[in-house]
Amino acid sequence: MPRNTTLLHTIIVTILVSLSGTVAAAENSIQSQPTAVSFESIKTDSCTTLKPSKPPQKQPNILFILLDNIGKDWFRCYGSQENVTPNIDRLARTGVKFRNFYVTPVCSTTRVGLLTGRYPYRTGWHTHHDPAIYGGGYFDWNREISIARILKNAGYQTFISGKWQINDLFDPAQKDALTKHGFDEYCIFPEGKKEHPAHKKRYWDPYIIENGKRLETTGQYGPEIFTAKLIEFMTRQKEKSDQPFFAYYPAILTHLSIGPTPDNKVTNGRKLSDRELFVGMAQYADTLVGRMVSALDSLGLRDNTIVIVATDNGTDDGSYHGYDNLAGRVNGRYAEIGSTMKPNDDGYYPLTEWGINMPLIVNSPKHIPGGRESDDLIDMTDILPTIADLGQAKISTAIKIDGRSFAPQLRNPNHDKAWRTWCLSQYCEVRVVRNQRFKLFSSGQFYDLSVDPREQNDLQGSVELSNDQTTKSAHRNLRKILDDLPANAKLPWEFRSISARQIQAAKQ
Repeated sequence: MPRNTTLLHTIIVTILVSLSGTVAAAENSIQSQPTAVSFESIKTDSCTTLKPSKPPQKQPNILFILLDNIGKDWFRCYGSQENVTPNIDRLARTGVKFRNFYVTPVCSTTRVGLLTGRYPYRTGWHTHHDPAIYGGGYFDWNREISIARILKNAGYQTFISGKWQINDLFDPAQKDALTKHGFDEYCIFPEGKKEHPAHKKRYWDPYIIENGKRLETTGQYGPEIFTAKLIEFMTRQKEKSDQPFFAYYPAILTHLSIGPTPDNKVTNGRKLSDRELFVGMAQYADTLVGRMVSALDSLGLRDNTIVIVATDNGTDDGSYHGYDNLAGRVNGRYAEIGSTMKPNDDGYYPLTEWGINMPLIVNSPKHIPGGRESDDLIDMTDILPTIADLGQAKISTAIKIDGRSFAPQLRNPNHDKAWRTWCLSQYCEVRVVRNQRFKLFSSGQFYDLSVDPREQNDLQGSVELSNDQTTKSAHRNLRKILDDLPANAKLPWEFRSISARQIQAAKQ
């Protein structure tokens, strides 16, 4: 197709949417065939038996949307009283909504877990680290194999648009990091050091690098650019009907600092409150999700595309940054979040349910029977093997993956094999494991989430723990899981972040 025709097609679609080592050897052995792992069922809210979908021969497109710093307290489909997520709510109603999806309490550690399928204690990414800010170590393609590399080797065209954070693209040794991690094309906000203020701009007049070159963005809104670039990519891919695509959209919304979006930039002189600004950011994030899904419809790609929506950690209530309360309302009260972006006095981020139990929605009308909710335990390490399974990409046994694919559950609501009995989160040396009912911290706190979802009643040393056999057995089993986990791998960098320095100082 002539270039001008392609460009015109892209513009038309965008308008329509707006309107409506071991590692090297392991990588060489990755082939395009289904991965063999074991999994389990998703229970529906009714007694209706849903018909399983048969895995199609054609590899599906995969769009993975990861929202930034926003938890369940802002999602209507997860019980929020806020009304800011109609597009995501629609995906939840018509797809599969998971109620227990565990991540870590900070973005960089979650992102590495999602991309590698490996726990923080195994990768060494168990504290917060921004290589572009702090220097030192980074997400090393010689150490880890990302989901993009796995899918690329299985025949996928790969693309990322949004926030990267885990490499320093201003370092000449890392300037090709996105390509080496498996992305054919990229458009990203790279983050940067405080001595270069322009590098830190992510919203208005953002600093964006596209395939190695800085974009001219004066007067433009970062999230708009990232969404438009993703739609352009999908438009080009429509012409390649024989090649599936993997598009990763790590959003920059709703990370602080707060500010206006294109929808509320003009206020006729009225100053918006902190909360109004954050509401606008949450609404705009949802609008962009809707725009991407509408683009799939307009391009005729929706039927063969699996859309995954998740978030990297809980909402920051803004207190650490001097903002008014930014927590969402649930059950008539504001979620008791605290500043999930502020480490405690000893340097640790809170591992409460508000901080680590996040939304996860999977939607594909053709590939996945929808209208379901699941209480099954899923964590961030399960995303890589699941996406690989859905994409018919084999994961080499030379790669130690902690996660397990739940693709058979997605395809077949009546799948009855044993699934996870526990899931894990971690920040530095503090780990937490939970089963369907109980949650145990390596530091000792123990909660019965079935009656204490706000984690107000610590059962360690309690009468219940002494006398109730179910409680005692759960505590014993979870304690054994924690005790049997490997020690933390060595950090691939020095302690340089604020929280990491606090942890180091506390030890000394």
